[in-house]
Amino acid sequence: MSRALQFALSLMLVFTAVAGHAAKHDLDYERLRASLDGLAADPMFGTLAPAERARAEQAVQALLADTSGGKQARAHRLYIAERRVDIAYAAAQAADQERRLDALDREHDRILLEASRRDAEQARLEAEKQRIQSLAQAEEADRLRAEADAARTQGEQAQQDADAARAQAAQTQRLADAQARESELARKEAQLAEATAVDLRARLQNLHAIQGAEGMQMTLDDIAFAPGQAALRPEAKTSLGKLVAFVNKDRSKAIRIEGHTDSRGNTKANQLLSQRRADAVRDALIAAGVAANRITSVGLGESQPVAANETEEGRARNRRVDVILEDRAPQ
Repeated sequence: MSRALQFALSLMLVFTAVAGHAAKHDLDYERLRASLDGLAADPMFGTLAPAERARAEQAVQALLADTSGGKQARAHRLYIAERRVDIAYAAAQAADQERRLDALDREHDRILLEASRRDAEQARLEAEKQRIQSLAQAEEADRLRAEADAARTQGEQAQQDADAARAQAAQTQRLADAQARESELARKEAQLAEATAVDLRARLQNLHAIQGAEGMQMTLDDIAFAPGQAALRPEAKTSLGKLVAFVNKDRSKAIRIEGHTDSRGNTKANQLLSQRRADAVRDALIAAGVAANRITSVGLGESQPVAANETEEGRARNRRVDVILEDRAPQ
């Protein structure tokens, strides 16, 4: 126990003994005495800020030590005592916060040390892996050289065997190169798919209704579908909240879903694709809780373009699904 804490506790005992008789008639003293006793008994703050608690004890005992000086002097001593008690509490809380911060700093240092150890172990394992791979490659190279040397000592047939081995090695290398290119292509496709998903979610979040000939409508462009496919992308299925809110704004109105394509390809095939895409949007709305009896889906193929089909931009605008909140009730 520190000297300051011993002094504070001794002072508390002396002041408590002295105040035993006088305090019982002093309500201010009893109030401040109870506050200090509560601080001392607090399991979290009781041992903190002993110096400030000792000053508070002195200030509280001063209420009993001198009764001369009149009301003004008494009010001044009471003010000082109340401030000292407040300071003791604040100092204990500050000390507790500092203790907590110290504990957090120690935990932070421990975590950093553990992370450093893990990194070092990972680096060691990686180095060992590279060493084993180098040994394996060196052993393989030595084996191939030994086979080549043996082949040179064997005549024409041995030379043919060596040529065959080299051809096999070249084939293996070509296969490895092809696999590397395939892996790189898969990585780029994954990046493109992620970018497409992010763009799709952003477009679906920014959907807005416009006035059409048959009522207010929202339009899903063809990014919601894989190229040439009728099924909605998974990101589209999970991001249709704005469209569902739009069609459920007035549940008394019928919903017409129109699928459209550009003019490329077979007309009949385009009509079928547009119908299947319209049906896919219908099914997604029903799965989201929209009443099925409100919905009609129709495929219009390439018959109603909204832009010229001579440019890629125009064709992209024509590949769409319009969701129309008709100005009529369901049949």
